[in-house]
Amino acid sequence: MKRFAFVLARDFTLSPLSLFVDTLRLAGDEGDRSRRAAFDWQIIGELGLPIRASSGIELMPTAPALRPEDYDNILVVGGLLGRKNSLPASAERFVEGAARKGVPVGALCTGSFVLAEMGLLDGHRASVSWFHIEDFRSRFPDVDASCDRLFIVDGNRATCSGGAGAADLAAHLVSGVIGEQSAAKASRILLLDRVRDADAVQPNLELFPEAKTLSVRRALLVMESNLQEPLAIVDVARSVGVSTRQLDRDFASQLGTSPARAYLKLRISLATRLLSSGKNPVGEVAFQSGFANAGHFSRVFRKMTGLSPTEASRRSPAL
Repeated sequence: MKRFAFVLARDFTLSPLSLFVDTLRLAGDEGDRSRRAAFDWQIIGELGLPIRASSGIELMPTAPALRPEDYDNILVVGGLLGRKNSLPASAERFVEGAARKGVPVGALCTGSFVLAEMGLLDGHRASVSWFHIEDFRSRFPDVDASCDRLFIVDGNRATCSGGAGAADLAAHLVSGVIGEQSAAKASRILLLDRVRDADAVQPNLELFPEAKTLSVRRALLVMESNLQEPLAIVDVARSVGVSTRQLDRDFASQLGTSPARAYLKLRISLATRLLSSGKNPVGEVAFQSGFANAGHFSRVFRKMTGLSPTEASRRSPAL
């Protein structure tokens, strides 16, 4: 039996924990009996003291933070960002002890921020939600973070973007123990459309809903991850494993535009959101959206939107 330990941050997000545990229980037993047949799991913490989720629901720990080597996987479930000391000291020592002893350590949702703060993701690849990727990269430059995967397993570290991505990470780990059919069974019972593997991409922003193929969707996510310092299109193509010519054809057939034009549209969309808050000076918006100077940015912005940046900043956030 494989044993999982869950370490919950203060104000942790409940859904990734629930989806991960349910995948373990449904995959590891016959039918829907909820027995701990192939897998066992514990909530680590001080016994008798509940841990509060961001939704207000409280869970009671089921095992103390003593011996990480008693478990096959340790998973930190992240919570609301902006908090210092999101893990109690005993829980932090438990996770650090696991890493020292070679026990695989992973993160669900914003748990990646917790592991990165502890230095446990330095030199590793990590999956971070597109919503948090820029903040994560600015805070943890020694981590190879990306938002173009639902989850990443890199050696003894595993991270996922959150939400249903936790079920996909769980299914990946389940498949390695009892096979893909058991993981698929859990997915069907949870009414998830399919088990998504490590090559599946995070859902894209809604700017290009017509993007269908994996290469185009992944290319858009690579672009979204690099707006402040835009990549050359040849580097975007290389990162998704296709030639620039093929990427040009795919963008033309699916989006009716070129990769360079789509990239520019993403940058202008970011600039519009920043301007609509009314809190960002034009020069700062130009910098954050990847333009060398405010003059060039203003000319391109007016051409794309019909408004000057100053006019856009006076509009509502719904612009």
